[in-house]
Parts: sequence; structure tokens; C-alpha cells
Amino acid sequence: MSYTYKYPHPALTADCVVFGIDNHELFVLLVERGNEPFKGTWAFPGGFMNMDETAEECAIRELQEETGLQIDGLRQIGAFSAVHRDPRERVVSVVFYAFSPMSVVKGGDDAHQAKWFPVSKVPQLAFDHDEILKAALQCLRKDICYKEQYTPEHITSLKKDEIFVFGSNLEGMHAGGAARVAYEKFGAVMGQGVGLQGQNYAIPTMQGGVDTIEPYVKDFFRFADCHPELTFLVTRIGCGIAGFTDAEIAPLFVTAVQLPNVHLPESFWREIL
Repeated sequence: MSYTYKYPHPALTADCVVFGIDNHELFVLLVERGNEPFKGTWAFPGGFMNMDETAEECAIRELQEETGLQIDGLRQIGAFSAVHRDPRERVVSVVFYAFSPMSVVKGGDDAHQAKWFPVSKVPQLAFDHDEILKAALQCLRKDICYKEQYTPEHITSLKKDEIFVFGSNLEGMHAGGAARVAYEKFGAVMGQGVGLQGQNYAIPTMQGGVDTIEPYVKDFFRFADCHPELTFLVTRIGCGIAGFTDAEIAPLFVTAVQLPNVHLPESFWREIL
């Protein structure tokens, strides 16, 4: 079907911001542009919408064509319509975001290459994609806030499906801090330093550096993923008696971005996002 209009119309594109998680760090998928404008510059996968597809279908198609990644379940961030955002013509872009396992990607179509970048090390982006990345992260924060994935600062009681996650020692001597609260209020077991006990889950933090805590955090996430019926309220583990900082511990918990039943302290979320 052909279309003829008396007045000029803007072109429509769709872009896709895909996040991934690896080694306690948040990554984002970018493509190196193979054509002008901004040839050789990194950008989000995307392109012009065909007449027979929706904006979401366009984003999914362009993502596959330019990176080889197949994905569904996109969430719309919004439309970006600054007048001079594209030097070629008047272009409005509808932008989506999603999470994906960090599989191998390869540049295709008009993308010279595709690559995962840590969010903290993203290069200067083409068009207004720096602004788009900020909006995507803000949308992610809002989603977390909407889901109420924040651990309350002071926990004095639990619902029947809530689990208090605290930092422990391997000997299970729950003598101070959140461990003492777990023992006195929620059924933590003296002599048990790891895993589920009563309405608690213990993660050892007193046996060495951050690297020694990591395996126990991974075990915790496997447990939480297998129990979606439970809500896990993670305290600032390791940031009290153990002497670590939020900046040191929070990255271990970045997987919580993808698990809505794991709640983190607000200070952890600030470090992650």
C-alpha cells in the first residue's frame, strides 16, 4: 500500500537497550555503527520501522539482525523526539529495554560489531543514546521502586512468607547486629552459620575477604530463584561487625535486579544502579 501526504512526516525508529549481568556487574549491549552518520561509534541496536510491523516488533527484529540475539518481553521506556537528534532527517525513536543472558553476540546487517559493555565503562554513544541509557537506568530504578524491592531499614516483624537475610559467621554464633535480631526474633539456630533457619537465611561474612563471601551469595540466589513464593529481605550483610562497605558488598547482589522476590537495602541499590 502506498501513502501520499500533503505535509512532511517524521520517520520512526525503534531502539533496544539490553542489560545483562556477569561477575557481579551490570552490562549493556551495544553495536558499532558500520554506516554514517556516526560510523565507528557505539550505539544501541535499532533501526527504521517497516510499514507492516509494530515498534516492538521492529526493536526485536533489529536486535536480532544487528547482534544475533533473540529476545521477547520488552518493556517500553518512551519516545525520544528531539528535533535534531538525527542528522539525516526528522526521526522519532521508540525505545525499549530488556534483560538477557549474556550470550555470544555478533555484529550483522549495518552493525560492524556487537559487544557487551559494563554500564560503568560505556563509551561516548551516537545520536542521543547517552540520554537513552540514563533513561533506561532510571526506568529500571522506578521498576524496582514500584515492586517495592527495598529492605526496610528496621525490621521488627515478618510476614509468614518473608525471610530475614543476615550476615553470619561460619560457627553460627549469632551474638551481635542483624544476627542477634535473627536469633532473638526470627528463629535463627545457634551453631548454624549458613543457609535457611527459621525465618532466616544466613550468609557468612566473617571468614575473609569479599571473595570468600561470593560463593555463599551465589548459593543464596540459587535458593531464592527456586523459591519464588518467598520474599527475601536482605540486610546490609557484612557492613557492620565484619567491617565491609556497601560499595564492596552491593555488587555481589546485582542478580537481584532480575529476581523480584529479593529485596535489598536502598544503599545497595544505589551502588548497583
